[in-house]
Amino acid sequence: MKKIILLSFLAIICSSTGCKKFLDKVPSTFVSPVNYFNTEKEVNTALNGVYDILGKEQVYGGQLPIRHAPSTDESFFSYASFPTGPFYYNFGADDATIRVLWQYMYDGIERANVLLANLDKATMDDGKRSVVKGEALFLRAFYYFILVQNWGGVPLKLNPTTSINEVNIPRNTIKEVYDQILKDMTEAEGRVLKISQIGFGGRVSKSAVRGILARVCLTMAGYPLKDISKFKDAAEWAGKVNEFGEHSLNPDYSQVFINLCKDQYDIKESIFEAEEFGTNNDAVREGGRIGNENGVRCAATDAAVIASVGYAYGFISTTRKLYTSYEFNASDVSKRDLRRDWAISTYTLNASGVKANIGATNIYARNCAKWRREYELLSPKNKNYTPTNFQILRYADVLLMQAEAENEINNGPNVTAVNALNEVRRRGYGKLMPGATNLGNADYPGAISLGKAAFLKVIQDERARELCFEGLRKYDLIRWGIFVNTMQEVATEFTTYASMTTTIYKNARDAAQRVTATHLLYPIPILEMSLNKAMVQNDGY
Repeated sequence: MKKIILLSFLAIICSSTGCKKFLDKVPSTFVSPVNYFNTEKEVNTALNGVYDILGKEQVYGGQLPIRHAPSTDESFFSYASFPTGPFYYNFGADDATIRVLWQYMYDGIERANVLLANLDKATMDDGKRSVVKGEALFLRAFYYFILVQNWGGVPLKLNPTTSINEVNIPRNTIKEVYDQILKDMTEAEGRVLKISQIGFGGRVSKSAVRGILARVCLTMAGYPLKDISKFKDAAEWAGKVNEFGEHSLNPDYSQVFINLCKDQYDIKESIFEAEEFGTNNDAVREGGRIGNENGVRCAATDAAVIASVGYAYGFISTTRKLYTSYEFNASDVSKRDLRRDWAISTYTLNASGVKANIGATNIYARNCAKWRREYELLSPKNKNYTPTNFQILRYADVLLMQAEAENEINNGPNVTAVNALNEVRRRGYGKLMPGATNLGNADYPGAISLGKAAFLKVIQDERARELCFEGLRKYDLIRWGIFVNTMQEVATEFTTYASMTTTIYKNARDAAQRVTATHLLYPIPILEMSLNKAMVQNDGY
């Protein structure tokens, strides 16, 4: 970890903690652990600091889904002003975006370690203390999950820093990191509350822990560990998410994202969210970039128009592969996947903030449109920051993980797998709306008769249609072992269908062509390498 981070936590427990919606407080100033952790209030303030990392602009408040994972077979980075970065697979160990993500993950881990080390000092109810411990353990493990996915084996640091000499920390193996993640999350699952007791998705619940454990186990079952025993665990954790009957799909796909933009919780579908707050014009400054950087492009320059409609850069756009993967029969309404025209824009906003339709054949001009600024309730809108939470886990993802895991452990789809798949598809075709008829028309034809490989391909395609632009695709492609080959196919797609005289299309083609096995992991940041003499760099960097 960077020395500046180590030094900072010798004197403070949480800096810039922010004001989360689930804690009715403004963060305190810097405090010493020696004189802190005496009361439940102080414990909650420290816990707030651990959560705060999730919503940072450099994490789920923007960069993790928008700049770290946009260039896949479902989307491309469609902004020409940035010449290098992880979104173009054009980076080195000095890349600032990569360095800052590493920094914030270890910031969050250190905050969790400080809290866990001092938690028993506080005078508070033991039941509440146990819940806090569970949340802190989960968050620490979740930050390690982000690290191991992006860098492989990393230093496991499970105690707070007590000396500026604690700098030379060697890397643990990938398996050791995952084993700790499982240990912490499994303990957390027994301590945290049900989501119905909490009432919103901005706090760690049993459903959140179980769903993320399913994600962790699926990842462990794939590349690079290939521990196929974890498919069984993934199926069990996914199946347990709805043990208490708290979850179901929102009947309207678009409403999932409208609720997020309106700052309204929907715990039936949206299980775990990174919290944002306000328009970044206040002292708290907890706004994020969701809907701004990854929204429908707005060309407005007038401040009054921007304050009214909300500015968006349109950094993320669809690939042809994703757009054409949706069934959309122009003459038969029953054969239209309604997710397409919500997830992918049909319009842009002109200089007056008025919608201008995109031509039917102009696929690559279509931005990500899931988070639409027109639904934000706060006014006037900030040009660059929004109060929109980012959903880290939602129930549709859980269903598709369950279907995938069941397919693997049963050597082909069973009834549980097929039902989970078709529940997601039915919502996509509007079949969960009141008055809907012929629900089975949306089901994947003959799914129960498919072989294991064929059903996996169905799941892979369905995850793209359902979860596109949500920061999951790159990691899915890696764990499936098809990332490099898929990106070469994307390069071919752009060469075939896009004009190479258009800068953003050429950049997208070049980014996809650039991908090799080296890009399965990030480089250890050069500053970390210079400070931590026990650190070993990843291959290729």
